Amino acid sequence: MIKDRRKVTDKLNTLLFGKDLRITKGDVFSALYEYDYSSYYPEDKYVYSQDLPKDNVFDIRDYGANAKFEDNAVYIQMAVDDAAKTGGTVLIAGGEYVTTTVFLKSDVTLFIEKNSALSSNKTGVGYNHKGIIHADSVHNVALTGGGKVKGNGEYFGRKPLLDKNVTEHAECIDVIEMRRTYRAQLRFAHESKYGGAIYIKNCTDFVADNFIIENSAHWSFRIENCNNVKINNFIINNNRNVANADGFDIAGTSNISINHCFVSTADDGICIKNAVWLGNTETMSNISVTDCEVISRANSFKIGTETTYDISNVTVRNCKFMMTDLYPGTVSGIAIESADGSRVHNITVQNIIMDRVTCPVFIRLCNRNRAAEVDAVSANAVEFGKKKKKASSAPKDMFDKKGEVFNINISDITATNAEIPVIVAGYRQHGSTRYVSDVTLKNFEIYYAPYKEIYDRRAFIPEYADVYPESWRFRNLPTYGIWARHVKGLKLLDFNCSAPRSTWKEKYIMEDVL
Repeated sequence: MIKDRRKVTDKLNTLLFGKDLRITKGDVFSALYEYDYSSYYPEDKYVYSQDLPKDNVFDIRDYGANAKFEDNAVYIQMAVDDAAKTGGTVLIAGGEYVTTTVFLKSDVTLFIEKNSALSSNKTGVGYNHKGIIHADSVHNVALTGGGKVKGNGEYFGRKPLLDKNVTEHAECIDVIEMRRTYRAQLRFAHESKYGGAIYIKNCTDFVADNFIIENSAHWSFRIENCNNVKINNFIINNNRNVANADGFDIAGTSNISINHCFVSTADDGICIKNAVWLGNTETMSNISVTDCEVISRANSFKIGTETTYDISNVTVRNCKFMMTDLYPGTVSGIAIESADGSRVHNITVQNIIMDRVTCPVFIRLCNRNRAAEVDAVSANAVEFGKKKKKASSAPKDMFDKKGEVFNINISDITATNAEIPVIVAGYRQHGSTRYVSDVTLKNFEIYYAPYKEIYDRRAFIPEYADVYPESWRFRNLPTYGIWARHVKGLKLLDFNCSAPRSTWKEKYIMEDVL
């Protein structure tokens, strides 16, 4: 029999005992489950065969690299150093080469031949910059060739709570149980975790074209405080249960385009951040995402959550966001958030197809003010198996209540198998109200997943003003189309949403919408 009602005892149990299912003890668990990786993997659509370079080439094998060695970093680094003298190309060909951190230099092209790779070791030892490929304060660098950087992500996480992946939808839509099921499948960090695959910071004129990241252990491609970055024909194909394995993380970076890319990962697919504890120092703008397919267990495209400095002039067009094989589906398709003081504005999203994305659009202004509670070390401590320590990266009032979200235009959205409504929410905190402003939602077609929804009518819905913002945070809302609260200037034009099987929910609920 389908359980279709959350009773008082259920609600008390959630309130008193609904702890996070983060696994913090245990050895490395490297076994793979069926469907850890997406069955849909269109490599030939995004990566192509490329002729080997002929001029000014520095082959790592000429420096002593060998696919049988346990660490080839010293040989690869010698090739990079020599290539930098003449603006040459470092060639990775003839197999898979285990390496610790390699440091790229200005005017170098790293060419990894298709079917060849640089690979992390399986111990996490030797990565002093938390990545396999690292570039800091360099210019005119390129990654190409059609080959891979392999992160061996499953060697740096603990056994998930469940013994197999969940592939069948529950008989009844219940956001609380949905989140628990998701968390029970994740492989949380073991203390040996070294970091991600590629980390570039303070770089200019950086190009990545025809390249693959596979099975990252953490943020796959971290782009921090850079300018003029172009990424095309790029694949990130991760184990979808390796916790905190984001796809692209763009922090404090302006003038960047991500075009014709495929991302399949456990955490956010394409994520924009701009926070003082990440080492960011100024506003970021001019960010373009086009013609991408994203499979994410969290958010397909997200601005936030780590947001203290301003983010503006962002466009996302002609993309497909989806979930294959696993239950539950993606948390949110488009998530636009300011949680820590950032002014997020002038955001345009157009022509997006979604399938099995539980919440198509989540727009959220809140006031977590995390800069007063963390610094660069403490912010990510738990993600690397370390104890979180008290720290701060800014005075308590520096970013407090400074956040804004305004001028958001989202149009031409088709979403199938949605499960919770579009959410647009500001916040009320300590007697003061902050509004999301000037939001236009145009040409929406949302088709609800064909499942019964649990009855979970609540007397009130908390503000959740100072906690991590996420669409699932609001649990089982009493609406299926749009739930909006503390919003000024909300426009709905040709907004259509099919009714779910439940009869107790309203199509629209607007609270303090002006």
